[in-house]
Amino acid sequence: MESMTPATIRSSKPRRRAAVLACALALTLLIVAQASAHDTWLIAPTNVGRVGTPFRLDLTSGETFANDDFAIEPGRVARAQVRAGHFIRSLPVPSGTPLTLRYMWTPKFPGVATIGIELRPKVLTLAPRLIEEYLGEINADSDIRATWKSLGDKQKWTESYTKHAMTFARIMPARPDSNWTAEKSWMKPIGLGLELVPERDPTNLRGGDTLVVRVLSHGAPLAGFSVGAIREGRTAATFFRTDAAGRASVLLDRGGRWLLNGTQLRRSKTGASVWESDFVTATLHVAPRP
Repeated sequence: MESMTPATIRSSKPRRRAAVLACALALTLLIVAQASAHDTWLIAPTNVGRVGTPFRLDLTSGETFANDDFAIEPGRVARAQVRAGHFIRSLPVPSGTPLTLRYMWTPKFPGVATIGIELRPKVLTLAPRLIEEYLGEINADSDIRATWKSLGDKQKWTESYTKHAMTFARIMPARPDSNWTAEKSWMKPIGLGLELVPERDPTNLRGGDTLVVRVLSHGAPLAGFSVGAIREGRTAATFFRTDAAGRASVLLDRGGRWLLNGTQLRRSKTGASVWESDFVTATLHVAPRP
């Protein structure tokens, strides 16, 4: 057995301090990650592209829109697709950057394209002190809160969650005989488990406009769902509740990049976790009002 001399003890102290600091930092990062509901979004530098020209899309997660905090692992992507015209196709294989998962898609048809990505489920365990904050961030209704209260103080919060991210792009040039307004392809769902379907052209919005969106869960309208809307630079979302037909009227009061989001939280039917949830986001580029 190796004897510990004073010199050995002194030399071991910095290593112990470094180890303690490393553990503290890891714990801090874990707490920060749990303290806020990280959104995952799909966004492009612009919502206007051209036929035959590569169009960049970045998938990322962050605590505050539109700050990229960390990239999504490619293996988590269950599907990534784009609807252009009457066709739905898979996006090309992405490449990784330090903070995003990047897709380079070359449009072949003009019109308004809908792009959607769905991630594989993951399970989280939420610390008791963070539950109320989380419920506030997703604007959970009274039924969810009452259900959680009925489970008792000793129940752990475990949640299997699936994320869905959407965005839209206007692909130029328009054909002389095309009529994007009549086509209204943006009003057609793309087939995600949870999605936001706009009822007007989402690539032609100005500050002050109201955008009506339908919330669909596996194709069915979702009533009483809370749609959040947050403009880049703001720290809190404004919420809009869907009606019996699953429609919410979302006010976009200023130009800029916007994130629409929402969480469908429900008791698990499998028993593998207490809760199941679907998160949905959609990014919009809103022009300033002249």
